[in-house]
Amino acid sequence: MNFVQPIRDKNKLEEMKEELKKSGTRNFMMFYTGINTGLRISDLVKLNRDDVRNKDGSMKTHIEIIEQKTKKRKKFPIMNGLLIELEKYTRNMKEGEYLFKSQKGDNKPITTTQAYRIIVEAGTNIGLTEIGTHTMRKTFRILALSTVSRYCNVTKVI
Repeated sequence: MNFVQPIRDKNKLEEMKEELKKSGTRNFMMFYTGINTGLRISDLVKLNRDDVRNKDGSMKTHIEIIEQKTKKRKKFPIMNGLLIELEKYTRNMKEGEYLFKSQKGDNKPITTTQAYRIIVEAGTNIGLTEIGTHTMRKTFRILALSTVSRYCNVTKVI
């Protein structure tokens, strides 16, 4: 079993984003969505346009899914930075179109294996070793905790 780590260094996180942009918008958006939602890769790759946009084309404020692993309903807000990126990314997508489509087939999501390869290759290119798809969930947790920490520090000052 391979152990993976979150990306704690903000510079490395930015490097990872830039590295993924080199291989395409899809790969960057998969990672960006992963670190901003904390979804498991099995749930992340199944997201489609209808999960983030309403029937009229406007953006939703929340994503609501049933987790594949736990079968639990999960509803969470789409934060501002992610909302802006998803709006641009999904602007020309059709209803039901997967956000992270495979290059094989008409409208199929990429596999979790392919997602793993994408993340590992980009991470390796920037010098990260203990990296995998779960890195996105762990990085989400680090980012969330630092946000809460900053909030707590601000409330102490006020």
